[in-house]
Amino acid sequence: MTPAQIPLSAWLLFAAPVAAILFGFFVMRPLAPEKTHWPILLSCAVVTAASFALAARVLAGHSFDVNVWRWAGAGDWGVDFGLRVDGPGAAVLSMVAFVGSLIHVYAAGYMKGDPGFSRFFLVFHLFFLAMIGLLTSNNFVQFYLCWELVGLASYLLVGFWFHKESARRAALKAFLTNRVGDLGFLLALLLILAYYKVSHFHLLYVLVAGGRHEMLTAIGLLLIWAACAKSAQFPLYFWLPDAMEGPTPTSALMHAATMVTAGVFLLVRSWPLIAAVPWLPHLVAAIGAFTALGAAIIAGTKKDLKRILAYSTVSHLGLMMLALGLNQVGAAVFHLFTHGFFKATLFLCAGNIAHALHQSTANIDEVGGWRKAMPVTYACFLLAALSLAGVWPFAGFFSKDAILDAAWHHGGLYAVVGPAVSALSAFYIFRMIFLTFHGERPQQKGLVAHPHEAGAGLSVPVVFLALGALAVGPLRHGVSRLVLYGLQGLPVGLPGVTGVLNLPGEALLPEFNWTVFALGTGMAALGAAGAYYLTMVDAGWDWRWRGGLAERVFESDFGWKTVVDGVVRGVVGLGRFVGASDKSWWDGLIEGGAASTRGLSDRLSFLSAGRLNDSLWWMAAGAALLLGRSMR
Repeated sequence: MTPAQIPLSAWLLFAAPVAAILFGFFVMRPLAPEKTHWPILLSCAVVTAASFALAARVLAGHSFDVNVWRWAGAGDWGVDFGLRVDGPGAAVLSMVAFVGSLIHVYAAGYMKGDPGFSRFFLVFHLFFLAMIGLLTSNNFVQFYLCWELVGLASYLLVGFWFHKESARRAALKAFLTNRVGDLGFLLALLLILAYYKVSHFHLLYVLVAGGRHEMLTAIGLLLIWAACAKSAQFPLYFWLPDAMEGPTPTSALMHAATMVTAGVFLLVRSWPLIAAVPWLPHLVAAIGAFTALGAAIIAGTKKDLKRILAYSTVSHLGLMMLALGLNQVGAAVFHLFTHGFFKATLFLCAGNIAHALHQSTANIDEVGGWRKAMPVTYACFLLAALSLAGVWPFAGFFSKDAILDAAWHHGGLYAVVGPAVSALSAFYIFRMIFLTFHGERPQQKGLVAHPHEAGAGLSVPVVFLALGALAVGPLRHGVSRLVLYGLQGLPVGLPGVTGVLNLPGEALLPEFNWTVFALGTGMAALGAAGAYYLTMVDAGWDWRWRGGLAERVFESDFGWKTVVDGVVRGVVGLGRFVGASDKSWWDGLIEGGAASTRGLSDRLSFLSAGRLNDSLWWMAAGAALLLGRSMR
């Protein structure tokens, strides 16, 4: 395919957002800042329609990968900008476009009246555009540039309310932590260019399939490190809960459709390279399992609604990493797909609760018994919670069941981690439901609150997302076929994908397994029952364990935050020492040398005072010296 043959829908993915951002910045912001969102919402509608059209093309067998223009080149290597719309990309792109657009609609109502409304929407849509660029990149250089743009936009959005010290600190923490991961990506990119002379995904796949495995271990480790930072996996997960300081639409878009999903998608794109090193998939699976279990435990102890959901995101991203590590690319992509719907719903419902409290977030100690006052929010939250817990027939059941099935058949600790995460997921999400919507009223806790249902601008997008959390489960075979078509386009002989190239589309996800169904559903029911008992029957439990050693352990994430804080303090202390040493020693040495030279020149300045007699005397002395040397 040539650039001239690229379908119009692909061009619209970029033309619409770029035009909306430029028009909003140069026209709407100066003239009518409170209406900046209108061209951006129109852009969202265009992008959603275009993404659906592209997904339909891919399902019909018309995926494409084309270079548009040469960006840079030297010698035997070059970097092109291009478009790659294949199965995995089309599946995630359609979810990002649809979910992201509904979050934009929600943001228009949520941010109304904010002094930075125009600035928020422009950066928010840039965030959206950067993710679209990342999903459609056909090479690692272009992917990296969009990756960095995603990080920049997230920094600006997390710190949007920069008048708050907590927001500034959270934005800086997120940015710096991700820079640590970005360094890994950059080093991997440099190794790829140095050893393979190409950055195009397909060309790299061809080289690896042909036996070129130079530096793949280092490249794979660095890419995994980058994904751990962006997708908040151990040991670099700690920035994500603090990133909840941004506006709720930022949290929803970041967790459901952009920032944290980028790391998982990086591994999907680079999986043929990683799988070529036999032990790297095991490392990915181990990181995912450990993170999924640990984050699920911590989520059950938090009080802030958005922080609970943040740890939930970390846990579910861990499940996706586990699926990838078990070579279940289809299961990982499908859980990424369904997770976008139910996690966006949960965050926006939390935003409605915070909106009712006239705060940027909400604490479970400040709410209770709100199901009658906020029936729409309650119903949507319940639908999304059932999906997150993996209850049939909600979307989360189909995607999580595929991961549980893979872990069950693999055996070992993974067969235990999967059901344990199911139980813990049900526990923390139903703990939220019981304490927020069924518990005692906040007036009984000594607090003043007047809950009310959010307006149509905040409720309608949440309803559509909740329906998605219910209905997209049966799309599993469509998503499976999309992923399979992407795999079938890979060169024969690639490790990790060869065994699935000839499977029918439905076979890429595990078949229904009654044992796994019973185990997953039973563990989810056990978790929900435990949450009911400890919040509704023994209602004082949620208070009794606080204030002691247990709370300190959970607040420090089992001590890991303490370790990280210690490392950061050590680095800061070292930086201050080096700075002081530089100022006192090196600056002193340089400035002392300069002062000595200046003093010496002052002392010798009498030799050239500018008087004519002195000049004639020195000329005569010089002439005599030259004459004497010539007469030897």
